[in-house]
Amino acid sequence: MTSSEQAGAEQAAPAVGPVRLADALGWGSSALGAPMTLAPRRFLRAIGVADDSKAVAWTLGVGLREHLATLNVIAMRQRRIGIWSRVAGDTMDMTLLAAAYRHKREDRTRLLGAMGVVGGLLVLDTLTAVQLTRADGATVEDGSGSQGVGADHDAGGGPLRVRTAVTIRRPEQEVRDALRDFAWSAFDPAALEASGELRILRAPGDRGTEVHLDHEPAPRGGVVGAAAAKLVGKAPDQVIHDELRRFKSLVETGVIARSDTSPEGPSSTRQIMHKRQPAQPVTEES
Repeated sequence: MTSSEQAGAEQAAPAVGPVRLADALGWGSSALGAPMTLAPRRFLRAIGVADDSKAVAWTLGVGLREHLATLNVIAMRQRRIGIWSRVAGDTMDMTLLAAAYRHKREDRTRLLGAMGVVGGLLVLDTLTAVQLTRADGATVEDGSGSQGVGADHDAGGGPLRVRTAVTIRRPEQEVRDALRDFAWSAFDPAALEASGELRILRAPGDRGTEVHLDHEPAPRGGVVGAAAAKLVGKAPDQVIHDELRRFKSLVETGVIARSDTSPEGPSSTRQIMHKRQPAQPVTEES
């Protein structure tokens, strides 16, 4: 393959990461969680662990967590955060199995085999999560049609990293003033601009102003807490994207676009909690 053909192939390849593998792991979570929730004592005996009441309670909890991972990866299509939650779950499972080996071991061979399986899943989940994170960082959301100069590519960061850009059809000073006056809850634009995580640039061709953001908020409760918040649309990265959409709408049109199912404007929580249907504008009573 020539260098030009190789460049064309790389340009045509979508930066989506190992989607099929992530989906397979998502379904695998429920396949593993089913015997834990339906027959926890039999599952414990199968892996060589004493099936006392405390071990059963832990098994039921792990089983429910596995079903939540499937919901996140398959139903919600949040593959990156779902696989990172599996990494956290695998780490917890290894800790539980190590404790069981010391205090509740009934069959050494079976228990070591279970620990080997979980260790293999931990490696596979980690590699998949890293690849999904890198693929997600290779795209620029919302400002993908911009001709401006964006941030240098950097595929690092954690599962909640927000690397995006929006083009606002207003002069730079007007955008700066609006950034200062907007009621941000997800981040402080002045602090992020001072640290270099937020940049304001003039869009080429007199098309307005570009706002570039490269920020990784700190989740409450770690990766597991972020996964739980993701299910209800309250993860830090979701809130940031919602507020950026509202800000763009307000600056460009003077109002925040609202509908009957999302009266406060663009909202990840509303999208999750309500079935998709044609949006109806909110009418003000005279």
